[in-house]
Amino acid sequence: MNAAKILDWKNIVWLSLVSYALYAMLWLVIDDETWYDSGPHFVVEMTVDFCMCVLFVGFSLLYSRTILRILPMHDRPYVRLLLMVCILFLLNNAMAYAMTVLCDTIWGDGSDELFRLQGIYTYGMIATFVSCIYSNAFYLETYMRTEDEKRRLEIALLKEQEVALQSQLDALKSQIDTHFMFNNFSILAELIEEDRVLAGKFLANLSKVYRYIIQNMKRHKVPVGEEIAFLDAYLYLIEMRYGKTVVVHIENDVRIADGCMPPACLQLLVENAIKHNRHSAEQPLHIDIRREGDYISVCNPLAPLFSAAEPSTGIGQKNIAERYALLSDRQMLVSFTSRTYAVKLPILEN
Repeated sequence: MNAAKILDWKNIVWLSLVSYALYAMLWLVIDDETWYDSGPHFVVEMTVDFCMCVLFVGFSLLYSRTILRILPMHDRPYVRLLLMVCILFLLNNAMAYAMTVLCDTIWGDGSDELFRLQGIYTYGMIATFVSCIYSNAFYLETYMRTEDEKRRLEIALLKEQEVALQSQLDALKSQIDTHFMFNNFSILAELIEEDRVLAGKFLANLSKVYRYIIQNMKRHKVPVGEEIAFLDAYLYLIEMRYGKTVVVHIENDVRIADGCMPPACLQLLVENAIKHNRHSAEQPLHIDIRREGDYISVCNPLAPLFSAAEPSTGIGQKNIAERYALLSDRQMLVSFTSRTYAVKLPILEN
């Protein structure tokens, strides 16, 4: 808060006028006969009254500015304002006492005649009252304006973060589309050479699966049940391509799980397991998908290819980890031994 704006000459002038008007009304109520005694000192006394108001108001605003700069901020600003009022009251009383002693020292008993319409303490109390109201109003207005600006900046930041999050998720989902289509078109190319009838069936089912992917890529999260339904459709393509050399078992606890997850995650993990492990009719690749607490685990035995035609880039698994990081503070877990490899995906809230 810019407390320096409190001590402005315009503020001193108009607050002094207000203080003088209050002072005059106070004495009019207390001793109205004095105002009708327009003796030779009346103008001088009025001038002295106003000068004293200016003096006390000026010092009160100076005190207020200093107090607002020194006092620490609180979660409740009213505590700070109450402390300011108490300190200002004590300082103005101390100033009034000092001026009383000074006047008695300079004028002696003559000070009573000079200040017969007013007491110095009256100036101090009125100045305290007026300056407190102004300083408190100034502080509260500035405080509310600062809070409004803070909220505005927070909202703007949240919107920027939301836009950035949307862009990152869109980029990651686009990566999934490319990854999925590249691998399945590779399979389709092999099938065309081996069995064109089977390739036609594969292409028909691939179009259905890809249509499902496009529809669900518009969402950041999908229900676990929908993800399993998509995985079942994808496994049909796998069975057409590999026959019984790949066996995927999905526990019933997974099918009835309540919650959400990023779309196509399970499909990516199954695809990676098939791509990077050996499988044959004699030694089929068994992939187990089961529920483990608040996670869905995809586990397969480690059977690395003897000569990998394509080295692993880790795109699929990295993609899943990044999407979870953007959507939740819960992380994907990876564990492996010399015989098995498992990836656990957190089940997110709906």
